[in-house]
Amino acid sequence: MPDDAPEYRDAIEAYNNGSFAEAYRQFRRLAELGHGGAEFMLGVLYFYGRGTERDYSVASIWFYKSARQGNAAAQLAFGSMYIRGVGVAPDPVEAYKWLTLAAESDIARIASEASSLRKRAADSMSPEEIAKAERAASQFEAVRTGPLGLE
Repeated sequence: MPDDAPEYRDAIEAYNNGSFAEAYRQFRRLAELGHGGAEFMLGVLYFYGRGTERDYSVASIWFYKSARQGNAAAQLAFGSMYIRGVGVAPDPVEAYKWLTLAAESDIARIASEASSLRKRAADSMSPEEIAKAERAASQFEAVRTGPLGLE
């Protein structure tokens, strides 16, 4: 289902109108079908506790699922969680990998923020760790995650 599908647009509208419980319900249904944009937005809802209880660990799962599909915003969010150790154990190599991918985004704001955060991660990394993260990023291939539970 594309990001311009009516169901996704309706969920975005509910979110933008502050109807977070309704947005949660709609994004959850779409995310369970493997919709990358909805997976990202579910991560946002869990991260900020909008329409559901705040749960950084659950947010990281949804960001990861969306990031695997190539969603640059999710890659940025997931990478930043690894820098800070929010919802996941701190891991500068994983942070650098995901932020490298996000830095390749066509969306200037995402690319810029990812580049800045990647530099921050690199400050605590050895040259070997940076090389490992760059290898992992170069080998990344986006995959459709599929319906929840059927991956």
